[in-house]
Amino acid sequence: MTPIETNIDCFLKRPTRASYTLVSTTTLSHSAKHSMRSFSFSVGLGGLRPFSWFRQTVAQPEPDSKSELWWEESLTDQEIIELCHKAPKLRIPGSSQPGLQPPPIFIISPRVIVKTGWYTLGEFESRAMEIVRAQTSIPVPKPLRIFKRGDTFFLAMEYIKGRSLDWCWDDLSLWRKFIIAWTLRGYIRQLRRVRTVQIERQVPGPLTDDLSKPLKCFGPAMGAEYHCGPFSSAAALFEWLNGRLRVSQYILDGGFDIPPFVQREPLVLVHGDLTPRNVVLGDDGKLWMIDWGSSGVYPPWFEAGGMLFADPQPSWWLWVRRLVAGWYARDMHTYVGALYGMTTGFFVPDPLVHMY
Repeated sequence: MTPIETNIDCFLKRPTRASYTLVSTTTLSHSAKHSMRSFSFSVGLGGLRPFSWFRQTVAQPEPDSKSELWWEESLTDQEIIELCHKAPKLRIPGSSQPGLQPPPIFIISPRVIVKTGWYTLGEFESRAMEIVRAQTSIPVPKPLRIFKRGDTFFLAMEYIKGRSLDWCWDDLSLWRKFIIAWTLRGYIRQLRRVRTVQIERQVPGPLTDDLSKPLKCFGPAMGAEYHCGPFSSAAALFEWLNGRLRVSQYILDGGFDIPPFVQREPLVLVHGDLTPRNVVLGDDGKLWMIDWGSSGVYPPWFEAGGMLFADPQPSWWLWVRRLVAGWYARDMHTYVGALYGMTTGFFVPDPLVHMY
C-alpha cells in the first residue's frame, strides 16, 4: 500500500445568510518512504482568519473508486472519537440559543458528521435510515457506522450541505412552499408503504430486529422527553394513550366530551419529528429528511402530532401539516386533549387504574 500524505484545508464560508458550505482544497503527494499519512484540517468562518484545529498522523488505505467516503469508512472507532474531541460542532446558523441547537454533532470531515447521544440515540436511528434508503426514493443521509463507547452512542453519517426550512422558509415564495409541501406529502406516503417484520406484526416503537424485546417509545409525538412503554402491541399503545387522556380530564377537570383514541388504521413507519429544522434544501437540489431519532412504528396521525411541535410555527405550517401528514381531525382533537397527561401530567397514574 503506497502511503499518501494529504493536507486538507477546509473553510466554512457563508455565501448567504441561510447556509454554510464546507469548501476544501486538497494537495496530494506520494512517497514510498513513509508508512503513515498526515492529515491536516483547518476550519474558519468566511471573512475571518481560519484556525488550525487538528493535525494528526493516521494510516489510510488507498482511495476506493466505488465510494466517495472511503477515508471516513476506513477510520477505526477510536479514531472517530479522537476526531470528535477536536472537530467543530455543527450549529444552527444565526442562532445563539442553546435550546435551539441540535444534540452534539461533530463535523469530522467535509463529507461526514458524527452525532452523539445517550438515551435519545441508538441503533434504531441508523436502522431506520438504512430501511428508508432501501425501500423508498426519499433522500436520506447515508449512515456509515454506529457504535457505543461507555454510555455514549456515536453515529457517523453523510453530511448534507444545504439550508434547513426553519432558516429559509420565510424567504421562499408561496409556490415554492407548496412544491416543498407536496414533495413531503409524497415522502410520507412512501414511508407508509415501507414493510418490515415489525410493521407486519404491528409492534409499536423504534425499529428493532428483536421483537421479543420492543424498544421504549420516544419523540415529540409522545408529548414529552420521556421514554414510554415499551408496548408489545398496538392495543397496548392505545390503552396507554387513553390513560393519558383520562389523566388530562381528571387533572384539568374538563374535556370529558373528548372521544377516546381508537385505532382506525394499521401502524406505519413515521419520521416522528418532521419539523422545518429536519428538512433540508440541499445544495444538490434535493429535499432531504434528516434526524431519524424519533422514527418508529406508530399510528399514521403521529406524523401530524410530531409536526405540531415546530417552534416557532412558520407561516402556512398548519396547512402544510394537513397536506403532508393528513387532516385526522378527530384523532388530532383527542391528541391535543391528551397532551397535558403526556407532558406535565406524565407521571400522574391513570385514574382508571389507580383510584384517588
